[in-house]
Amino acid sequence: MDVTSRRFARLSGLRWLWWRMLVLALVIGLGLVALEAGVELSERPGIGRAPLPARLYYLLGLFVFGGLDLGVPSGGPPWARDLLWLVYFAAPAITTTALIEGLLLILSPQAWRLRRLRGHVVIGGCGRLALRYLDRLRQTSPKTPVLVVERRAENPHARVIAERPRTEVLYGDVASDAVLQSLGLERALSVILLTGDDHANLDAASRICRIRPQLARRTLVHVSDIRLLRVLEHGGILDQVAKFNGYRSAARHLVANTLLPHFHLTERADAVVLAGFGRFGQTVLDELQRAAGGQFQVVVVIDLEAEQRAQVFDEQLGFDRGYRHHVLQADLRHPGTWKRVRELLGEIQTRPVFVLGSGDDGVNIRTALGLSHRMPESKIVARCFDQTSFTRQISEQCGFEIVSTSELLLDSMGEWLAGAPGSTRR
Repeated sequence: MDVTSRRFARLSGLRWLWWRMLVLALVIGLGLVALEAGVELSERPGIGRAPLPARLYYLLGLFVFGGLDLGVPSGGPPWARDLLWLVYFAAPAITTTALIEGLLLILSPQAWRLRRLRGHVVIGGCGRLALRYLDRLRQTSPKTPVLVVERRAENPHARVIAERPRTEVLYGDVASDAVLQSLGLERALSVILLTGDDHANLDAASRICRIRPQLARRTLVHVSDIRLLRVLEHGGILDQVAKFNGYRSAARHLVANTLLPHFHLTERADAVVLAGFGRFGQTVLDELQRAAGGQFQVVVVIDLEAEQRAQVFDEQLGFDRGYRHHVLQADLRHPGTWKRVRELLGEIQTRPVFVLGSGDDGVNIRTALGLSHRMPESKIVARCFDQTSFTRQISEQCGFEIVSTSELLLDSMGEWLAGAPGSTRR
């Protein structure tokens, strides 16, 4: 039995068994009241005077498929006979509905569960960001049902998420009309698209706007490419849905709360070293140019693909003319890389700023440790997805800062952590 099947067995037992038992007990109780009031059965004379176990036996026989032949109610007050007739009709109805539901569960258990969802949050994607978002959502709205859509059945995060309470995992392409039609969007509270594929996120958002236009303003899309996000924002494309970029949120926080205060403490224009020039590093430089222009004189870019990425940045965003920039196509782990960096910074009489933002958290932390010993006077910031107790302790002891992109991103999502903008569900 797979994870979702086990989850269904537990949820079915816990959620519906008690309701069925209560309804069964109520119907049997009504039957006992009618018999106690003096109603007799044509095929079971004297049942009203029989011991309680005998009366329970015959009443339970009404729930057996086909039912026991007890005859028709007679005698006793009219209201009691009517009550027993109600029991006669209710018993087979309960049995039949239980049988039909059981058949539906056997034939298509997940489809049946999806049809029962109400007021749920749909999360597209099953990566680290989706996992962190789900954890934070559970803190703010623990009772909100969640439906996660993941394309890859082998994704290890899917098994972790499937074990979370009130959470269902559906395997399929969230940008597929067939999958979207099965998500109960007409009953959904919101849709949060967090796959690692910008095109899939935007395609799914576009289809949601077409299928359920009333849900568009309760749809949040993560666009990891900052240049693509700018095109969408400036062009008014998909303006009905909310769009965000995790790197931009982290870069703005880093510049406003860490780099600008450092620049203000130094007398001369500073030097900035961007170790790792992927989407995060490029977004940091773009934000520096926007918010801290004139406060740094040199930028050194280091990356294994530095030349290509620098050309792309220059073409699409552009290096400002207010500072000099150097491009080093080198490995952050190679000692010779930092010898070249020291040579480039040798003429600058200021505390350089190192922003370690490669895609490998371990490389960023190890590089920060090395720089904190070789250049203790420097300002060192290391990016990681999650801040752990270990990274927090080691950064405090060695004098560098940690920027957790997931924490900053979740902090910037605000009301979406309650399920949807304006939502007060708890």
